[in-house]
Amino acid sequence: MELLELQNIWKEYDKKISENTRLNKEILKRILIEKPQRRLNWIKIKSGLWLFSPVLLVMLILILNVQFNISTRFFIGLSLFVPVFIINYIWDIRYFKLINEVDFTMPVLSIKKVLAEIEKYKIKTTKIRYLLMPLAMAGFLLMIINKITIKLSFLSILPLLLIVLVFFLSMYFTFKYSIYERYKKLNKDMEDMEKLEHD
Repeated sequence: MELLELQNIWKEYDKKISENTRLNKEILKRILIEKPQRRLNWIKIKSGLWLFSPVLLVMLILILNVQFNISTRFFIGLSLFVPVFIINYIWDIRYFKLINEVDFTMPVLSIKKVLAEIEKYKIKTTKIRYLLMPLAMAGFLLMIINKITIKLSFLSILPLLLIVLVFFLSMYFTFKYSIYERYKKLNKDMEDMEKLEHD
């Protein structure tokens, strides 16, 4: 066998090995993409459900048969509740649009930047949302309460204490597990993809 023949055979093997390596990387990349795509799809579903919050609010009011007392107190409550609700709804729409802009065909670094921006946006709006929520709750209560009587007893304060407790627990779990943890896992998946891209 001549040297030239050996070189040609060697080149053919090199091409096959390169092609196999490229195919293996492509398969591995598709496998690695599935996990963050599933996570992001779940985030999309949850954010999409929030877009139905006005419908859910109306249904809840109808099911619970909430009686509104049309008075000055009602209009004060309405002026507290409606702006907070509208602002939150606009944020939900924007968040949903941002999530739908994530394209897994982009380079991993670009995807990571987009995800970092979405995470920052979600954290900022959620913080402001929790600051505004007491106003919305007070506004809603003003719309449905007929008259305010101040009678301080443990039984009258207990529901208020439970509302405050649930509010703070909700805030803790939202930040600790819902937002930070979700994006932490998503970023970890993206780092695995980035390692593959640099190999």
